Amino acid sequence: MTLTPSAPRHDKVDLDPVDESFAEAVTPPKSSPKWVTIASGLILPLFFIVMFTICYVSAFHAPHPVNAPLIIVGQQAQTSAIEDGILQQSGDAFTITTTASVTEAVDSIMNRDAIGAIEIGPTVTIHIASGAGGVQTATVERVGQQIAQQLGTTATIDDLAPLSSNDSTGTALFYLFIICTIGGYLTMTVFYQVAPKMKLRNRYTLLGATAVAVPAIVFGLSSIFVGSYGVGFGAIAAVLAIAAVYTFTVGAITIVANQLLGQAAIFLVMTLVIFLNFPSSGGAIPQYFLPGFWQGVHSFWVGSAAMEPIRSIIYFGGANVWPWLSHLGIWLLITLGFSAVLGVRKATAERTAEALPTSAESATSEEHRHAEVVGAGS
Repeated sequence: MTLTPSAPRHDKVDLDPVDESFAEAVTPPKSSPKWVTIASGLILPLFFIVMFTICYVSAFHAPHPVNAPLIIVGQQAQTSAIEDGILQQSGDAFTITTTASVTEAVDSIMNRDAIGAIEIGPTVTIHIASGAGGVQTATVERVGQQIAQQLGTTATIDDLAPLSSNDSTGTALFYLFIICTIGGYLTMTVFYQVAPKMKLRNRYTLLGATAVAVPAIVFGLSSIFVGSYGVGFGAIAAVLAIAAVYTFTVGAITIVANQLLGQAAIFLVMTLVIFLNFPSSGGAIPQYFLPGFWQGVHSFWVGSAAMEPIRSIIYFGGANVWPWLSHLGIWLLITLGFSAVLGVRKATAERTAEALPTSAESATSEEHRHAEVVGAGS
């Protein structure tokens, strides 16, 4: 009688309802020494402490203008002398433009091409936009007051884009931005832990629902305290749409990081969407008041591509939003493209692996052929 050796059994546990796959029962690995466990457990907290300190303190420790565009309005004879005086005292703090047109200066401020304007006349009028940030407003006011004092006259304030009465610090929009970031990043990170085998398309479906829900929840709860910022339904809908696209982009970045690095992805994701993202966004400190490095990051990073158009819609009537939205769209397309390539490569590798016989199957097949030869010979 010919006996055919049976293939070794691989015991299975119940079907995972989230992963839609069976998990093989495996022998628990040997435990590591306690010092290794403790050291590995401290890596992430230490990374967070070091990176948070370096990035946030370096960006926020001494906000001051760096090549900030400032306009002096008045007759040429006066504005030239005032421009020279400001540049001599402040160095590279400001980039000065002079004009005789108040309308031109106001348009530049509302288009976010200038941080403010100082109008020279019988008195000094300081044109500001407090919606752009408190540090920026205070700086323009201080320069205007100094000029008025030198000219022996008084100064008045013209706030072209005032903050909402319920958000006197101008930080509520920054909190919206922060929570949308955390919502996109944390949701995907958690589901990589609880459902590591979830299909890629299911992750993106979940991310889409998250991207819609998070901004709506945050804005809805925030409105209890800060209201609607004095804008209409259209502006609110635009803000929520931008926040949803941004949340989705952050989640997609998290997915790509996990596709690349697996469990180590958290270090890359935190660097990209927290440590580099928040300080450079312009939400806490306006762009021209960040150090040079952070201004450079602001010019192309994903966070500023969401924070700046949201602020423009709320306080500046949507001025100059399209360059930033194009910027955000580029981030999203590149991230999705990268994710698709990684997904195709993984699927191809899995199909190739399935097509190849396992070592156990090869051994069983060889033994089976050997048994048949022996049986035939007998």
